[in-house]
Amino acid sequence: MFWQSVVAGFSNLFDWRLLVGLAGVSFVAIAQSSISAALLVSSLKSMSQGRVRASWLFSTVSGHLAQAIAVSGFVLFCLPAIIGGGGFTPRPLIGHLLWLVLGNGFLAMLIVFLLSLVPFLGKIVSETPGLDVFLQGIFILRPIAHSLYYNIADGRTLPNSALPSFWHSLGYVVIGLILCQIGMHVCGIALFGVYEIANEIRKRRDPLGYMLDNRESDPTTSMEIIGGFAGTVIGLVPLLMYGQYISLSMQALL
Repeated sequence: MFWQSVVAGFSNLFDWRLLVGLAGVSFVAIAQSSISAALLVSSLKSMSQGRVRASWLFSTVSGHLAQAIAVSGFVLFCLPAIIGGGGFTPRPLIGHLLWLVLGNGFLAMLIVFLLSLVPFLGKIVSETPGLDVFLQGIFILRPIAHSLYYNIADGRTLPNSALPSFWHSLGYVVIGLILCQIGMHVCGIALFGVYEIANEIRKRRDPLGYMLDNRESDPTTSMEIIGGFAGTVIGLVPLLMYGQYISLSMQALL
């Protein structure tokens, strides 16, 4: 069932609704990071230790909070695509799951934050790309799976064996990291090629302007955007596989 969930989760990644959700989560992450960086630079220029501490605190708290809200929204609105065949969550179900998702999203934020403070383990959580997003998604998705199965199966409880084990989850994270590293390299090569071609065309069409303008095309900003998107994808791709495992397990039980 593990490899079935891997294939199903990866296939669902190309659902346009999920791509919209991924873009939304990535946008929140990039926007929060940009705002925090701007505030930190401003506080450093002011040479005020109080403003620097306040900026650091804002960056830490707002980062965890923004991510929790974004991941909660992704799970809430894209639930059928995560654990089903695709599509957005129907409006009546959104109302039914809203407080469950928000409550567990806030709890997931606290758990991930506390894990990041634990020696050694915290370093793994904070430095492994996408791991915090994946963990938050798991903490939100598991109660939803129990609630849905309870209602579908006439009051029966979803057994723990229907949920992915620690080793399954670790496998999803490793696969997500490998896939996204490959994607990052491909995007980086393609982006560099586009800049080089554009540079060469400008050089041939306007040699004087090219010489006067000493600045070379720098893909740094574009690469930062791609990096921000990739960091989110690394966490959400394993979550799709995790959700498909739950879906396959529930289908086998019903």
